[in-house]
Amino acid sequence: MKRALLITALFSMVIHSGEVNSWECNKFDGAKIISQDGEYLGQLGPSWNRDSIFNSSSEYSSTWSSDSIFNDNSKHGNSYSSTSVFNESASSPPQIITDDGDVKYLSIGPSWDSNRLNPYDFKYTCDWD
Repeated sequence: MKRALLITALFSMVIHSGEVNSWECNKFDGAKIISQDGEYLGQLGPSWNRDSIFNSSSEYSSTWSSDSIFNDNSKHGNSYSSTSVFNESASSPPQIITDDGDVKYLSIGPSWDSNRLNPYDFKYTCDWD
């Protein structure tokens, strides 16, 4: 019985790790995105926010800006860089720093790492597009 409870608890942690929940949106609204070398890469938040990575007019959401994670030619947006959001194996993805000082990482994976949060989870869960 104890073994079954432990397995169930571990399985439920794996399912929910690394996902953004709707009740966390307020916590991450306005959180800064900072590269491991200290470069400012924008903020999380609704598309009307000037520095939001989801604001189509922002340099932080563009496909041409070197400061954008959505530029697949930049070191923070390609699929192979160790500092990229979109490299599941990146060793140094950008940090997400909330107003209360909580630090997570903006990264597509790996899914088992609960400290790595996918930018698309924020966009769709928080309805920030």
